[in-house]
Amino acid sequence: MIHVDDYSSLRFIMWSFPGVKEISREDAHMRYASAWEYVFIRSLEDHEIQFINSLIEEFGPIIPQYRTFQSYGSKQPYTSGRPITQLFPLTTPIVITVEDYPQLHKSTLHHELSDTEMTRNDAYLWYSEHWSDMDLDSMGDHEKHFLNELIFEFGPILPSVDPEDEDVVGEPIIRV
Repeated sequence: MIHVDDYSSLRFIMWSFPGVKEISREDAHMRYASAWEYVFIRSLEDHEIQFINSLIEEFGPIIPQYRTFQSYGSKQPYTSGRPITQLFPLTTPIVITVEDYPQLHKSTLHHELSDTEMTRNDAYLWYSEHWSDMDLDSMGDHEKHFLNELIFEFGPILPSVDPEDEDVVGEPIIRV
C-alpha cells in the first residue's frame, strides 16, 4: 500500500475520495491513467516521477483517458492518449514569447490580448480555445513543432471549433 499524501498529483486526482489515505500500487496506476488530464506534469516532483515510472515498469504503460466533452450521452465520451512508457523531468522553459509563434500571435492580437509572454500551459489552452483562428496551411514548422511539444506535454488538443459556442469541441488533435 502507498500513502496518497506522499504524491501531490495523486492526492489531487483523488480529491473525490477525501477519506482514502492509502491505496494499492495497482489502484494508483489505474487512477493516474483514468485522470491523467489532471496530472500537471510540470508540477511533478522527482520522487513522484520515479514512483510513476515504477508503476509503469510493474503494470505496463499508462494509457491516459481524456474527456472529449461532446456530450455525456455520446457513445465515446473519452479518447485514449499516447501511451506513457516513461516520464522524465521537464527541462524546457515554462514561459514562451508569443511573437515567436505567428498563428498564436495573430490570434492573441485578434482577441485584443497584448501579452508578449505566456506560460506553455496558457499557450496550450489558447490553441484549444481559439483553434478556429489557426491556419495550419500557413503555419511554419517551428510552430508545428511547438504544438506537438504541447500535445506531448499536456495531451491532445480538444479544439473549440465554433467561435460562438466554445462547448462545441472537434476531434482531438494528437499531432500536427
